Amino acid sequence: MTVSASTPFGIAWGEDIGKYGKVTKLQDYCEVKTDHLPKNNSIAKLYKLVQIPEKGLVKVVMSTHDYSAHGVSFKSDFHEIKDSLIDSGYQVIDFTSGELSSYQCVLQGRCNGKRWVAIDSDGVRVTLEQKMRGRDSAFINLKFETQTFLNVEKQLIAKLQKA
Repeated sequence: MTVSASTPFGIAWGEDIGKYGKVTKLQDYCEVKTDHLPKNNSIAKLYKLVQIPEKGLVKVVMSTHDYSAHGVSFKSDFHEIKDSLIDSGYQVIDFTSGELSSYQCVLQGRCNGKRWVAIDSDGVRVTLEQKMRGRDSAFINLKFETQTFLNVEKQLIAKLQKA
């Protein structure tokens, strides 16, 4: 399972996302949800592509199919993705070792496991997370955000805090 650093899943930063599905216009950006990209990942269930007007594709999120939260493949797929990202040049900037078998997690069924954050030489930030969906069901979430997206997001948060 290989994940490319600069252009995940065979798509390019800055491109128009309209060719990948129905574009939904939101307040400050547009998004497309699809289950197919040029270089599909075999464990992917859904991709969300985010485009900022005039900037093109700036964010990609992949969510996997559901796993057993305590299954071997859930843990091994997470580590395979992480290792692939490291091999493609990502440098770790944060890691949180969440525990999916804690009493609170089992009761609530809505908590996070491991969270790994890294950045590449172009400033693309990747966040890899294990998330619960129910008491024994979980999925992996993989998010790529360009520096352009991070800057726009920072400006929007500042604007909201002033309001």
